[in-house]
Amino acid sequence: MKDFAFDYDEENDSLFIYLPDKKSSGAVELGNFVFDFDENEKLMAIEILDASKTLSRVLSKIVELTKIDELKAEVTDFRNMASIKISIKTPSENETAVIILPNIKEKSPALSY
Repeated sequence: MKDFAFDYDEENDSLFIYLPDKKSSGAVELGNFVFDFDENEKLMAIEILDASKTLSRVLSKIVELTKIDELKAEVTDFRNMASIKISIKTPSENETAVIILPNIKEKSPALSY
């Protein structure tokens, strides 16, 4: 698992999880998730919109996002999918969620403008 940097914007309830040394070359939005990929089509960032509500649906316990101490993620590619395992550590909780994401190999027509 990699240590990802993260920023939580409490005012907008948005959690941004990212690899600090990578740059996005494209993104895919699925519901309240925005997945950013680098030039090699590797996941390098995830933004979770309406994060408190969204994460309460995928985690077994409610995590107070302002108290996250550590966040790790592991991406496993298989067939035409990617499994993203996110581990969140707070002073009182350790929670893990798995998100399945279809691999999208085609560039968005919107990127050509």
